[in-house]
Amino acid sequence: MKRYFLNGSLVCCCFLLWNCNPVDSTSEDAASSEELTAEGAVDSAIAYVVEEQDTTLQPVQEITLHAIGNTLEEIAYKEDTLEVKAEVLVNLTFINEGVDMPMMHNVVFTAPGMYKQVAMAAAEVGASGNYVPESPAVIAASPMALPGQTVMLEFISPSIPGAYQYVCTYPDHWHRMHGVLLVK
Repeated sequence: MKRYFLNGSLVCCCFLLWNCNPVDSTSEDAASSEELTAEGAVDSAIAYVVEEQDTTLQPVQEITLHAIGNTLEEIAYKEDTLEVKAEVLVNLTFINEGVDMPMMHNVVFTAPGMYKQVAMAAAEVGASGNYVPESPAVIAASPMALPGQTVMLEFISPSIPGAYQYVCTYPDHWHRMHGVLLVK
């Protein structure tokens, strides 16, 4: 009984495969299904390639910024100017060299002339918002770095060359902790 069932199944599968012939046998210019010319084989093997941007080849620029000092009178960014090329992936290493707990810092990159406004708005946002306001003037922002901590920030530099700014938005630090990001 099993033998007849298997033979019947095999016959049905063969019949279905026979009827799935992709060649239209009713057309006058179609040859038999066994005949494929070299040209026909090429036509049936056409594949469309969709090219996507390969971000692994994007230019990358590594920069380092240090926060120094242990009192409000001493705090500063060691580098007052950073230079990057336009529209590159920037990998920033931000090192907080402070040792006392109140010396928490971040770095927020802003549109030209906007660092004071961003710092003032950051005070209203508070710690729950990492002292970074939601503003179109903010280009990129690091997380808070505790004393002795190093944090990484990755962002795309602005496409328009110019003098952008960066600032620490922790309360009252912006007066002494700001600098210029030159985009060339």
